[in-house]
Amino acid sequence: MNPVSFIKVNSGNVCELSSLKVSPHQCHLIDSNAFWLAEVLVDGDSLSFGIYENNRPVGLITVIDPRTLEADDHFQPDCLYVYRLMIDQHHQGRQLGTSAVRFSQQLATVLGLRGVSLTTMAAESGNALNFYLSLNFKPTGRELEDETELLWLA
Repeated sequence: MNPVSFIKVNSGNVCELSSLKVSPHQCHLIDSNAFWLAEVLVDGDSLSFGIYENNRPVGLITVIDPRTLEADDHFQPDCLYVYRLMIDQHHQGRQLGTSAVRFSQQLATVLGLRGVSLTTMAAESGNALNFYLSLNFKPTGRELEDETELLWLA
């Protein structure tokens, strides 16, 4: 696998990241990158990173440290929340999503959190449930806004 890096989204890389797209059969699972990146640039509650392989943009990941927010039942209080993750349609199937999840797990550890939480549209076709289960995420039994919550603990 080629070297993968994670670069914070900023005004210098937002244009190249906005051109990334999921495949047509995945569009119902995630907001467009244009909407996502506009939100990133004005939202101070999240951290967003471009995923790069050999210095080429291949995806995006946004995480939230729930300790920076007012109490919210949506978040596991001691786990980094993966708000969004996408790999461009031309770069899927090459372990880049796995690299992004591992990055979130390492970031959680560095931040002193005990794990990573996320949600997935388990009832929708093309969802990522089996992908997350393969990375040792476990369902919590909670459904949040019609999405299944999953948890990975260090």
